[in-house]
Amino acid sequence: MTVRFSLSAIVVLLVFLAAGSARAQVPVPENYGDAMRWYEDAAKAGDPKAMFYLGLTLERGLQGQESPEEAVAWYRRAAEKGYALAQFKLGLLYQFGQIVELDTNAAREWYEKAAAQDVPDAQYNLAVLLELDEAGPEVIRRAIALYKRAARHGIAEAYQNLGGLYARGEQVEQDLVEALKWLLLAEDAGLSQVAPLKASVTRSLNEIEVRDARARAGRWKAREAN
Repeated sequence: MTVRFSLSAIVVLLVFLAAGSARAQVPVPENYGDAMRWYEDAAKAGDPKAMFYLGLTLERGLQGQESPEEAVAWYRRAAEKGYALAQFKLGLLYQFGQIVELDTNAAREWYEKAAAQDVPDAQYNLAVLLELDEAGPEVIRRAIALYKRAARHGIAEAYQNLGGLYARGEQVEQDLVEALKWLLLAEDAGLSQVAPLKASVTRSLNEIEVRDARARAGRWKAREAN
């Protein structure tokens, strides 16, 4: 899972955020070049949001030549100041060994910080790392809680992974009704790849249990819609 910013999206976002900053002591930037300079000045003055977006521009070479190592330095400064998106970005870099050396423990540490600030993708990625760790039931329970938090933000893959966990019953008590509930939600969210597992789980349940799973899925959707 990655964060994707197109060039046009970055331009619009930088100009918008610069215009809305309470710290702005200069005229509102009216074009891309001015926005870049504004953000560089704000970053050097200690603004963590500016540090993060300056890091993005450096990583992608939007001011000329790419400078990934310098970008990571700005991400880290922003993350250490508590900026959640920078914390998530560092988690991604460490998880996949991009720019920095692959370090799953560091990835987990940064995801923990971002997840605590309710970044859905950080919650999901952290849950994946915890599930893969296979460290025991307590860790799996934590992963399930994080998947559910991510699911509340509409991350369909969280539905799928919850369905798989309850269907397999590995390090968590098997619950095929609960598994079907999550697989139904995943399918409804557009993840057609869950169909084989959903069919297998459904064949293992009686009609009353299938209705129960559908009712649980309906209650989840109704609750999250409010």
